[in-house]
Amino acid sequence: MNIMPLVVGPIVGKTTAGSVRLWGCGDGSFKSGQPPRRCFGLARIAKGNGPFGSPVMFKMKPHFDFTGIVNFGGLNSDTAYRYQIGYFNAELEPSTINEAAMNDSSWSSASDGSFITAPSSANKPVSFVFGSCRYLLRMFGGSFFDDRGDKTFRSIMKQVREKNMRTDFALMVGDQIYADDLKFVSPDDSLDEFNRRYREVFSQDHIRDVMSHMPTYMILDDHEIRDNWSQDQAYCEYNLYVAAMQSYHSYQLVHGPAFDLTEDPNVSDIPKKLWYAFRHGSAKIFVMDTRTERFDKPEDVRDMIGSDQMNALKQWLTEDESSPVVRFVVSSVPFFPEYKPDPSDKWAGFTEQRAEILDHIREHNVKRVVFLGGDVHCSMTAQLAHASDPNFKVSSVISSSFFWPYPQGRRSDFKLSGHLDQSEGASYRVSQASKVWSEDNFTRVSYDPAAGSDKLVVRFFSRKGKLLQTKSLSL
Repeated sequence: MNIMPLVVGPIVGKTTAGSVRLWGCGDGSFKSGQPPRRCFGLARIAKGNGPFGSPVMFKMKPHFDFTGIVNFGGLNSDTAYRYQIGYFNAELEPSTINEAAMNDSSWSSASDGSFITAPSSANKPVSFVFGSCRYLLRMFGGSFFDDRGDKTFRSIMKQVREKNMRTDFALMVGDQIYADDLKFVSPDDSLDEFNRRYREVFSQDHIRDVMSHMPTYMILDDHEIRDNWSQDQAYCEYNLYVAAMQSYHSYQLVHGPAFDLTEDPNVSDIPKKLWYAFRHGSAKIFVMDTRTERFDKPEDVRDMIGSDQMNALKQWLTEDESSPVVRFVVSSVPFFPEYKPDPSDKWAGFTEQRAEILDHIREHNVKRVVFLGGDVHCSMTAQLAHASDPNFKVSSVISSSFFWPYPQGRRSDFKLSGHLDQSEGASYRVSQASKVWSEDNFTRVSYDPAAGSDKLVVRFFSRKGKLLQTKSLSL
């Protein structure tokens, strides 16, 4: 049995101290008018340079665009592994494909990659890259195509391979695709169009290299659906929403922690929740869904996130920790500072819920809270203080865009000092704002609890890998 290389992928997804989730996309398409062929994935892993273990088979279903996931457990913490993964077509029941046949398969053409499992200790240093807004313009049936943004991911891998920068994971915090090119020219609105968009975006050489060699965690923003999306729009554009979310489910959700393996994997409906949390060494990460739970109208009940997500976030923030950790809260749109051109689409348009989160942090004396955001096509850091509470401090790191070929956000677009817009309650003040970088870039965030200084090191790099700035944020 010959194992064919993946059509899209592989992606290293949810990775813990003892497990990993791998994702891949095969091809079960057949001649026009014919039903799809059965498509199966096959993967195997090896510790270091050791021999590969027994292969594991998994299904690639047509209604998930022939994508699938496979989980490997019983791994050693903080350990390098390599893997091979591919697919095959067979008109057989899975139970009839025995282990001997899988072991005898030819793997010479299979896709491959590597990963390092998470450490088991909460005291381990952490370093990761993150960013958002990777624009890949595809118009007029693909005859006009702009893929310059892939150079950003080439720069990330050059840091790993040539400068030996260990990168524990990558965070992609929104607008991984632009399904609405230029907002009005031939926007995607069917499942086939969304799937094709993902296949083109995730098949670029260098983003594929990143995703196949380090755990990659994702969350959507508006352009995975439609510009400035809120859930109010789903009532009149339900077919669009279902198509976008089905495709998101196949290409972004299932390889991450939000996908619950106890749920029926055959269900093709919209997933129950998109927000999730995970842990890597001294970093705790809560990834918010700020799109599919937000309601803009009526204005007196505007919510960015639902009550279940709010309660989960507040509980996560105040969980007891026996060692120093940084609590990273990911929001696809900036938490602060205020973005003046369009505040209603950011947290500045949802002041009551933002105040509820900040008040919870302050009242429970939660330390080392850092908000990570994207969306606004520029990068910067800032901190937030409280007028009468000297012990309160939270930080903000914004990283955007991986690639955007049009005018970027500017310093004048932000309110970089003074009080946050707030309807009532305590007074929070923005300070320590960095330079605003108005160019394509990615961000590297590092924290070492053993360093003793309790500093978060933030480095901005241009699309081609030039160091733009290093900021040391006191936590």
